[in-house]
Amino acid sequence: MDDTEAAPAEGARHTTGFAASLLPRIPELAAAAVARLTTEIPAYRLLPDSVLGGDLVANTEAVLKLFLTTVAEGRPPDEHELAAPVAWGAERARDGVPLEAVLRVYPLGARQAWESAMAGPEPTADPYALVTGLLAFLGEVMPKVAEAYLREQADLDWEQREHGRNLAGVLLAGRPARRAAERYGRTLAERYEVVVLRLPEAPGGATTRILRAVRSELDRNSEVLATFKGDGGVLLVPEGQDGGTRRLLARLDTAAELRCMAAAATAEDHGAIPQAQSEASEVLSLAEDLGCAPGVYRLSDLAVEYQLVQPGPARDALARILVPLDDQPHLVATLREFIAAGYRRAEASENLTVHRNTLTYRLGRIRLLTGHDATDPTDARRLAAALTAYDAVRRGGPAAGGGRTGPAAGRR
Repeated sequence: MDDTEAAPAEGARHTTGFAASLLPRIPELAAAAVARLTTEIPAYRLLPDSVLGGDLVANTEAVLKLFLTTVAEGRPPDEHELAAPVAWGAERARDGVPLEAVLRVYPLGARQAWESAMAGPEPTADPYALVTGLLAFLGEVMPKVAEAYLREQADLDWEQREHGRNLAGVLLAGRPARRAAERYGRTLAERYEVVVLRLPEAPGGATTRILRAVRSELDRNSEVLATFKGDGGVLLVPEGQDGGTRRLLARLDTAAELRCMAAAATAEDHGAIPQAQSEASEVLSLAEDLGCAPGVYRLSDLAVEYQLVQPGPARDALARILVPLDDQPHLVATLREFIAAGYRRAEASENLTVHRNTLTYRLGRIRLLTGHDATDPTDARRLAAALTAYDAVRRGGPAAGGGRTGPAAGRR
C-alpha cells in the first residue's frame, strides 16, 4: 500500500522539477507558441506587427511563466497573478480580436508546453500530473479572461452607441459634427437618409425587448448613427449603405419579430439633415393617421395624401363633402372600409361583418347625403380625397366655413 502511494508522489515531484527546468526556456516556448497561433488562428495575422512582436510575445511569455511556476510550486495561481492575463484578454477586445480566438491561445500554449515536456531528453515521469496541472490552470484562467473580455466588449458597445447617439444629436441639431467624429474615431458620410422610426406596440415588457433587439442589430453596423427616445428613434443611414434603408428596416423587423413603422427623407448634405428629419416625421405621422400598413414610407409614396392634408381652402372644401355624415359615424366607417377594400363590395362587407345588402343600403345613404356615389369612378376618387381631408381637419380643427365635426373614426 505504501509503495503504491509513494509512486505518484515521486512522479509529481519529478513533474514539478521538470516544470522548473522549463522556466529558462520560456522565450523559446513563447516564440514557438506565437508562431503556431499566428498560423492556426487567422485573426492574429490581422494584428499590427507592434502587437504581434511586442505585446503578444510578452503576454505569452508571462502566461507560460505563470503556468510553469505554479506547477513547479504545486499550487493554483492567485488573483494577483491572474490580473495580467485577464487584462490582456480585455486588451484584445479593443483590438477587435474575436473571443473565440482569444481563448484558443490558452489550449494552444498548453499544447506547446505538453509537447515540449514529452519530447525533451528526459520526458516527465508522470504525464497525468502534468495534464492535471494544465487543466487546473486553464480552468482558472480561461473563465476569468472570457469574463474580462465580455465586460470590455460591453463597455466598447456602450461607448460606440453613445458616440453614435451624440453624433446623431449634433447632426440633427444642424451643427457641424466633423470634429466630434474625429474625436470618436468615426467617419461621417457625405449624404444621409434620415429615418424616423416607430417601434411596434407590444404587450407588457416586450417593448423593452424589442428596443434591445433593434439596438443590438444597429450595433452591428457602426456606420448608422441612431438616437432613441420612448417608442421611437431617428436613424442616419449613409445613402446607398448596405442596400439602403429598406434592407436595414427589414433586418430591424426581423430582430424585433414585428414590423416597424418608418419614414425616410434624403439629406443632400449635413446642413439639410434637420429639414429631412422634419419631412420624415410629417410623412410618418401621415402614414399612421391614414392607417397605412407597417413599412418605410417616403414623401413620394404619399404625395397626394400629403398635399390633401395641407391647410387651405381646397382641403376645407373637400372635408365639407363629408360633414353631412358627422352624425352617422357608421357611414364614415363604411366609406373608409369600401375604399380600403379597393371598392370591392364582397371584401368590404366581409370586413365590416355586414350583409352585402346592408353595404349597398349604406352606400346609397352616403350618395343621398353627400351627393357623391362611391361606386362611380369619378365620385369615388373625390370621396377618397374628401375622406383624407376630412380626417385631417378633424385632427386639426373645424374646416373653414364648415359645420361641426364629430369624433374621429377608427383607422382602417
